[in-house]
Amino acid sequence: MQDIYEIYSCRTCKNETILLKEQVEDSIKNKRYIACPYCNSQRLSKESTTSNLKECIKHSSYKRVGGAIRQVR
Repeated sequence: MQDIYEIYSCRTCKNETILLKEQVEDSIKNKRYIACPYCNSQRLSKESTTSNLKECIKHSSYKRVGGAIRQVR
């Protein structure tokens, strides 16, 4: 099975971001950069890739806010 999700960790604010692999590849292909949605920093490090969303969020705690999943510390 093909990996769909990529996990990125911000080196500035230490938050994690889960992105679709297709969108990341398209952004890089179109000469755009990937930034942290929390602090707008470009200092992201790729943690891992996976095909299951539950594997991505297993180690952290998350809650649903207004239909969206948010990371809780």
